[in-house]
Amino acid sequence: IICGYFMGGIMFMSPLTLALAYTYAQENPQRQLSYFVVTFSAKYLPYCMLAMTFLMASPEAAFVQSSGLIAAHMYEFLAKIWPEYGGGRSIISTPVTVRGWFETPGGTAAARPYGTAISGNTTTVPQRATGSGGSWSSGAAGAWSARGSGRRLGD
Repeated sequence: IICGYFMGGIMFMSPLTLALAYTYAQENPQRQLSYFVVTFSAKYLPYCMLAMTFLMASPEAAFVQSSGLIAAHMYEFLAKIWPEYGGGRSIISTPVTVRGWFETPGGTAAARPYGTAISGNTTTVPQRATGSGGSWSSGAAGAWSARGSGRRLGD
């Protein structure tokens, strides 16, 4: 918000796109990319995007977009380069709620011929008391309970 106030940018989608391109370029510097009609290494992608914004939009738009390049470079340095090569501690950490969105599921993984199967967590979930109301199966529970245990596929 403060950066937007001083730089005159309201929406930061263009700087965010440039920041993502910079992060991708840092992870895959030798990969060949095509941008419009030019083929080059991925390490030049953010600078080509910045040059295209300068030519097609305006120098002011390129200035606002450069804030994404600066932010991505600061993140790369503070989260990866400084802790690994500088001997410092990681200053930036991912919040627990965001980390929970992308963590691997609990349970154990088992290799199958058709892919990887991950069993569910071993923790038990307390069951609701039977009766009327609330449950997605409240009307069908009585009908299905008399059908038997069923069979597993593959048995």
